[in-house]
Amino acid sequence: MNQLASPALLARCQAGDDHAIAELVAAYRPALFRLALSILDDPAEADEAAQDAFVQALRALGGYQGAAAFTTWLYAITINVCRGRLRRRGARERLRQALAGLWPLTVHASVPEAQAVQAESRAAVSAAVAALPEPQRLVVVLRYYHELRLGEIAEILEISERTVHNRLHAAHAKLRGRLAGEVDAR
Repeated sequence: MNQLASPALLARCQAGDDHAIAELVAAYRPALFRLALSILDDPAEADEAAQDAFVQALRALGGYQGAAAFTTWLYAITINVCRGRLRRRGARERLRQALAGLWPLTVHASVPEAQAVQAESRAAVSAAVAALPEPQRLVVVLRYYHELRLGEIAEILEISERTVHNRLHAAHAKLRGRLAGEVDAR
């Protein structure tokens, strides 16, 4: 994850420079949208969540101390916005479509049967990830979908790296169990 926001750019944003704010939004919008989409599984809602996260971040920018990377701070705000949306919506199983590509299975054959098996496998993985409890699901999404390091995930979720490791380990065990059951059922 790159630290795109320079201290000078952040200072200009804090001072209310519209051009600096536009530059900041342009730099981070794709990443925040992808993160929100991976959690909310609805492009329109993800777009709104990313906008809400920017609004909250810009309001709180004066309090940003730089102790954590700016991206980590911004991801934490985005995750909190998405959690609030999930609570209001009352549906926690919305990751299914966004996680379809989480662990892409390689099928090099172009035969329809192979493509059908690949689609079925992706759906099984997606369903298994979506069935995880939220704390485990979030670390899986951040680690594998967004390719964040354990330390970055710990900062974003405000938990220890050990807790991130434990949640990933538990998630892996549950996923193995569920996916083994899917294979056995065929």
